[in-house]
Amino acid sequence: MPTSSSKPSRRYLIPAAFLALLVAVLIFHYATQSSPITVSGENLTAKAAWEQVQEGGLTIVDIRRPEEWRQTGTPQGAIRLSFETHPEGPEGFLRDLEAALESDKTSPFAIICRTGNRTGLLLPFLHANGFTEAQAIPEGMAGSSHGRGWLRHDLPVDR
Repeated sequence: MPTSSSKPSRRYLIPAAFLALLVAVLIFHYATQSSPITVSGENLTAKAAWEQVQEGGLTIVDIRRPEEWRQTGTPQGAIRLSFETHPEGPEGFLRDLEAALESDKTSPFAIICRTGNRTGLLLPFLHANGFTEAQAIPEGMAGSSHGRGWLRHDLPVDR
């Protein structure tokens, strides 16, 4: 017959270690999501982007479709330039983007879409075409795994 022991049971050590690791990951995730600082060299949070717009150091380009602009509005002062529905395709989009930036491909700007998927795909294309200061707002207008989004942060929009 087994005797009682003061040692903790081994069967509880693995679940306890797993639980501690899970809590640490969740704390790290939420701590990094609430910060309005730059996510990386190419990504900005919605709050950081708005702060830079107010300081005059950044232009936002909303690359969504016109029906999406009508549904939610666009970030205040943003250039509306749809990548998906541009009548002249990617070349026309690039030409119109350069014109909107007053022919300065080194002008700092950030692209935004609904949830960051399109901006993540478009950013390398922009860099490859000489837009060296292009950044993305990966949380988008509606929010994503990168953050709450422009609208949920209650940042200003143009209708």
